[in-house]
Amino acid sequence: MPPSASGAVKARRTQVSTRALILKAATETFIEHGFNGVSIDQIAAEAGVSKPTIYSHFESKEQLFVAIMNAICDSFETPFQDPASDSEELPVILAKIVDHYTRAVLQPGVVAMHRLFASEAERFPELSRRYYEVGPNRVHKTLAAFFKTRMDRGEIREGDPLMLAQFFAALVIGPTRALLLFAVEKRTNWAMVERRNREAVTLFLKGCEIR
Repeated sequence: MPPSASGAVKARRTQVSTRALILKAATETFIEHGFNGVSIDQIAAEAGVSKPTIYSHFESKEQLFVAIMNAICDSFETPFQDPASDSEELPVILAKIVDHYTRAVLQPGVVAMHRLFASEAERFPELSRRYYEVGPNRVHKTLAAFFKTRMDRGEIREGDPLMLAQFFAALVIGPTRALLLFAVEKRTNWAMVERRNREAVTLFLKGCEIR
């Protein structure tokens, strides 16, 4: 590999690593101190980078906050990005979706971030709306598009795809997330999550079957 090409690859790897480092530090700092209680200086110190370095990746603290939720949502969309998922049978792909979804949303750090957004909603309404758009609403729209495709194929009964997506998401994560948000449980019981996932898929398919 020519020296210039090697240098370019190294620069790209360094850039990716620095961005990931900043996101990790920002997530931990936001969880500990809240959005309003954190400065870019604190995040820079936690990440071990300079303040200008953070601004070279993110224009503002708000944009950094939103990027964290985008990263979480990207992990949920993995099953839809797999070309094979389009041809998989509905029960199979739904099982994959709920497993990816719960693993993405019910991680302790993600639950803590959700609690943080809820606590800051009235003080930062615009930030809350952005969170809703890149978080729950993005998930619902992605899921709705998937359900619409399966409706068109005659695999599930006709209905409002977006409403169906909202119901499905609530069915999957609602019980466990409520226990975690209110600290009834201190950590995610993954064995119970798996049981609930299987029941959620069974109930959903039963309710959406064509009669």
